Amino acid sequence: MNPPKLLLDENLSPSIALTLTGEGYDVVHVRDRGLLRATDAQVFARAFDEDRIVVTFNCDDFKKVAQAATVHAGLVFFEDSGLLRNEQLDLVRKALGHIADELTAGRDMINRVLRIWSNSVHVFDPLP
Repeated sequence: MNPPKLLLDENLSPSIALTLTGEGYDVVHVRDRGLLRATDAQVFARAFDEDRIVVTFNCDDFKKVAQAATVHAGLVFFEDSGLLRNEQLDLVRKALGHIADELTAGRDMINRVLRIWSNSVHVFDPLP
């Protein structure tokens, strides 16, 4: 089982990727891939090419992009906005834990979304 690889959208702090990479996770930010101000479709395509799960606050737009795709590596939607950097980092860590639990149980993130709130409520849904 391979650990999850994440691509953080530009609405998350780039320092989160640096912190988590330092902790041994495979997390990159769109800035690291030259994708600042890229369209959601471009970010989504890069994530697919690299087998990465997109992490974003931009739920509605990425939902539309995912619904138009045949297959994707997965998405994480943060359902609360206005979070501080340390709160974002905490949620990304929680998302990594939830995804790792799913992988351990034999469930991958292909065509799935993890929706997570700052109060730690989370659900996995199929998408598309």
